[in-house]
Amino acid sequence: MKNVLLIGFMLAGVLTGKLLAQSPETGNKEKMKPFAAWVGHWQGEGYVQMGPGEPQKSTIDERIESKLDGTVLLIEGVGKSMDAATQQEKIVHHALAVLSFDRTSDTYKFRSYLNDGRSTDAWLNILAENKYQWGFDTPQGKIRYNVIIDPLKNTWQETGEFSSDGTTWRKFMEMNLSRIN
Repeated sequence: MKNVLLIGFMLAGVLTGKLLAQSPETGNKEKMKPFAAWVGHWQGEGYVQMGPGEPQKSTIDERIESKLDGTVLLIEGVGKSMDAATQQEKIVHHALAVLSFDRTSDTYKFRSYLNDGRSTDAWLNILAENKYQWGFDTPQGKIRYNVIIDPLKNTWQETGEFSSDGTTWRKFMEMNLSRIN
């Protein structure tokens, strides 16, 4: 009986040691490492085309910061264009997003907010090194974004696509950015 108790205590000690060796923060930091190339200040140009007519072009400023000791990314993007009537620059897109890893569901959480009050809980997948896809469903269909980062050239390319049936996709957005720091 003493041997059974001794073995039980030894197993409990080994399991406890393993649990303590990798804290939740360490595990989440590891899961966020594939997004290290996102961090920085990015600028460039893009367009959105929501229907017929000319696409709406804009200059884009993205700031991505690592927060909470590398366990969360805070992403803020602002798109501006020239108002033809007033000849003044105006904000045409302003978004904030939070990216983290949820150990409970073993998935990435990507929550985005727009300045008009809309928000979404999006899915996010790592397709390959520095290639990602994220998206969400709308009442009209599905939206997905494809992100390719080239850390050597310091470029970020992102395209947005819409599908009403989940099979046929139409590109409606593109942005091409360069890291400025």
